[in-house]
Amino acid sequence: MDVTDANKPCAAICGICALGRQHKESQTKIREKADQILQAVHSDLCCPMQTLGISGERYFITFVDETSGRISLSLLRTKDEALNAFQTYRARAEKGSGKEIKAFWSDGGGEYLNKQFRKYLEDAGIQHRISPPYSPAQNGRAERANRTIMESARYMLEDSRLGNEFWGQAVLAAAHVHNHLPSRSYNDMAPLEYWTGKPPGIGHMRIVGSSTWGHVPKEKRQMLDRKSIKCILIGYEESAGSRVYRVYDAEKKRIFCSRDVIIDQSPIAMQPEAQRDTTIGWQNYATTQELEDKEPSETDFRPLDSIIPEVS
Repeated sequence: MDVTDANKPCAAICGICALGRQHKESQTKIREKADQILQAVHSDLCCPMQTLGISGERYFITFVDETSGRISLSLLRTKDEALNAFQTYRARAEKGSGKEIKAFWSDGGGEYLNKQFRKYLEDAGIQHRISPPYSPAQNGRAERANRTIMESARYMLEDSRLGNEFWGQAVLAAAHVHNHLPSRSYNDMAPLEYWTGKPPGIGHMRIVGSSTWGHVPKEKRQMLDRKSIKCILIGYEESAGSRVYRVYDAEKKRIFCSRDVIIDQSPIAMQPEAQRDTTIGWQNYATTQELEDKEPSETDFRPLDSIIPEVS
């Protein structure tokens, strides 16, 4: 059916004006939003970090479910690991929800447009929607998710005084927190609530960077060995349950997961060792010399042998 007005003259286009005045179109039209989980998934690869992560990672890739806003994140050493990360995400998401991914949104990066990735999407029947070059707004959900995660991770590193090499653990922890908190953009519901049907618990959350004592299982220690080791809380292990924590053993330079931990969130525990006041005594003096120069009084601490009565 011809809906054009044949009698209406077409406006003339001035090529010279286009050469000198054409501008980028504003994003005013809003497309119809997906109404089912996994109906549309957005993805973006974050640019390389200037510092290698503690496991050698340099990138992270995000997968955002459009309906719920749930963010899934994977750490990558190289860009060619993007396909493997998506395959892992798809298997877990579809198995956990009972639904299938129908559309996949991404930019035109080489990690998404290589032959292996495109063939995998075609074989799976997933529609690949690619945003045009220099148009990040077309893939705005994933771009915004990366920005949110990086802002939260930057805050965690600064507040906990962890080194930049912990950026990978910080972004994983930020995604975990995001998925558990309600959002006005999603009807004041938490992303996980769309998947489970009930509000997720947040009682397990602790301050990243807190001093932590991890229990040593009896199978890994002898009778006189210590029963715990002092570590640093760096995040959560979602695949093992929300109350399983990821901790870093600075002495052995290793990361391990445990639910048997004691976490100290007090302000003094968050301070660097050099700034902690560990002086023991009834009166706190600046130096040992001041203690030696001060005349003892009746209320001061006295050596043990001075208060034990002599035995006749």
